[in-house]
Amino acid sequence: MRRFNLPTVASALLGILLMQVSVSKQARAELLPADKLASCQLHVIGIYSPESSADDRVFVDVQPTGKPVVLVLSGYYGAQWNLNIAPEADVRQIIIAGYFEHSVRGVPDRVPTEMITYYPNADKTRKDFFWAYSWHTKNGRDLKSRLKELTGLEVTTFQGEYAAKRFVVDGINGDVAQFLTAEPPPSAPARNTNSLEKKLRETGSAAKLKLQELASQFGQGHPTVKQLEENIELINNQLKRLGAAPLGPAAKQPSTAKPSTAKTPPETDPNKVIEALVRQSFQLQMELQLARVEKAEADLQRVKLQLQQRLDSAEEIIAARVQELIHSDVAKPETKEQVPASVLVDEGWKAWRTHDTRKALTSFLSAVDLEPENQSARNGLGWTYVHLGEYEKAITEFKKIDPDTPVHGAALNGIGQSLLALGKLDEAIQVLLDTTEQTIAKVGEVRAAKMGLAAWHGLVRTYLQQQNYEQAKQWSRRYLKHNPNDKGMKDMLEQAESASDVED
Repeated sequence: MRRFNLPTVASALLGILLMQVSVSKQARAELLPADKLASCQLHVIGIYSPESSADDRVFVDVQPTGKPVVLVLSGYYGAQWNLNIAPEADVRQIIIAGYFEHSVRGVPDRVPTEMITYYPNADKTRKDFFWAYSWHTKNGRDLKSRLKELTGLEVTTFQGEYAAKRFVVDGINGDVAQFLTAEPPPSAPARNTNSLEKKLRETGSAAKLKLQELASQFGQGHPTVKQLEENIELINNQLKRLGAAPLGPAAKQPSTAKPSTAKTPPETDPNKVIEALVRQSFQLQMELQLARVEKAEADLQRVKLQLQQRLDSAEEIIAARVQELIHSDVAKPETKEQVPASVLVDEGWKAWRTHDTRKALTSFLSAVDLEPENQSARNGLGWTYVHLGEYEKAITEFKKIDPDTPVHGAALNGIGQSLLALGKLDEAIQVLLDTTEQTIAKVGEVRAAKMGLAAWHGLVRTYLQQQNYEQAKQWSRRYLKHNPNDKGMKDMLEQAESASDVED
């Protein structure tokens, strides 16, 4: 039987315990002055959220880079950053920045870590938090500016992903030189809905003119004509998917040419024409398939974001559902009638403004039970459902509001915002556009902008989601003409201009 040396075993156990303590120990919070970081390189990682909502860990391997390192980990949604720092890597400072609460593991005792996040201590006064996962965006520019203020350094490498699980910091990955080139990256399939529609219409108009010519030359039933008709039908189906009107009739070409009995020239040889049209059809199908893939990817990111939002609000949603079921019970508390609906509405809006969603839902449901025609209560209930991510319920409540009441504009805005959250962009555009134009017609454009019309903001935001950057720029500029200090609208205009410049 093997004998164990008790002192050795005890020493090993003590070492394991000490190692566990060092792993879970809080990192030393301190931001070194810029002069102590002057010799360092600044390596930045940015995400919107961890790759999985069920596992918030993000793993970062830090390799030797040849110079001391300031490591920045940033993200909107909170992550548990798990660091694996190579012994040869000289990490001098770690900065963690973001909106939601983050945590970090694997930080050596000697390395100070500064946490700059809005949560968990969200007191509405902290405004120094920042995050970015894209370089050529306002968030990216803010991140660079804030890091310059904090460290005195320019960014050496930047690795940004919408959602990610693992990064390697080696001084090579994410070299910012790739972002500083004057030329945009190779163009992808048309992202702008307007650009794609314009291209489809140009191709379709040319195809219709060609169809007239070939039908008169070869006959309506000829394979060439049939192939061209298939191409035109394909274009119309894609226009319908984009929510655009189908192709109109082709302009009639004046018939000045005399009938010819000469042999068909090579460029109008039926076989070559058919081959050219089949190639055109295949190219169209591939472009449209790529557009569908891109839309599916955008939809997936939107759904992932909604899922994350619902997970973040899980307890509120569950509690709100419990309250809703309680209020649907026929056995109502006898004292309920003693509280006037107007008081319940005031309590509901107060709770809504302080993000006490559970209290807001209880108050608005009670008020609606007492006075089903109370428009303010109905409006509050709709907006509470928006905060809970119950967008279909929100739309149902907003549609119950009388069009002749003062809160109808807010209800239309709520419908538009809910449709936007559901990804029904065309429907959202129509509602928000109608609401904005009606308000402008009623109170004037100057007053509508200066009152900070929510539907106007929602309209621009939806155009951005739709990647209709021209309309986003047009409407944001109209607004800023009368309300130039609105930061949210200025941010959206900058986003539209940046995206438009990249496409051009």
